[in-house]
Amino acid sequence: MVNGHEWGSLTVRCRYHSKWKNYTKYWCRGADWSACETLVKTDKEQLVKKDRVSIRDDQTDFVVTVTMEELRISDAGVYWCGIERTGFDPKFKVNVNIGPVAPHACPYLDFEGWDRNTRKTETSMPGDFLLSVSFVYHRSLLSSIYFKILVFLELPLFLSMLSAVLWVNRPQRCSGGGEVGLGKVQSSDAKNREKNFQAERK
Repeated sequence: MVNGHEWGSLTVRCRYHSKWKNYTKYWCRGADWSACETLVKTDKEQLVKKDRVSIRDDQTDFVVTVTMEELRISDAGVYWCGIERTGFDPKFKVNVNIGPVAPHACPYLDFEGWDRNTRKTETSMPGDFLLSVSFVYHRSLLSSIYFKILVFLELPLFLSMLSAVLWVNRPQRCSGGGEVGLGKVQSSDAKNREKNFQAERK
């Protein structure tokens, strides 16, 4: 069982036998493996993306990587890592469970931006088709709906407060164009010079 949560992403890595290196791999959905709906197929080693699902075949390490993004509750179900060939397609069943985001969860407080859970299972299938499956669940900071709501609500308030602080701390100037503090110093110096001049005259 592979577990994920709404608005996160899920990466599944399917390892295959080296003899299937040059075959097309795919990711399909459906309880019946013989009639599952193909969501995305590999194109040699190029990354292929369709809607919210992407797939890539690493023909050096013999690993197919499938990523499902912006997960939804409706994404839960039975999926298959498959290899396209004439006759029977070797496949491995992957049960995906998608749960709602916990009400008390605060994804935007995850400073690293990711919440990772990794598990691995290995299975040997008939016909020398050896496959292992591992998965990583990511809770993306930027894709979190809570984070988006927080930004829309808090950003205007923050900008307003910043503007108020800058306005209060702005330099104050007198009507003559000089700064108030500087004007006081100049006035004091003028009075002292006048007193000294009167004392000299006496």
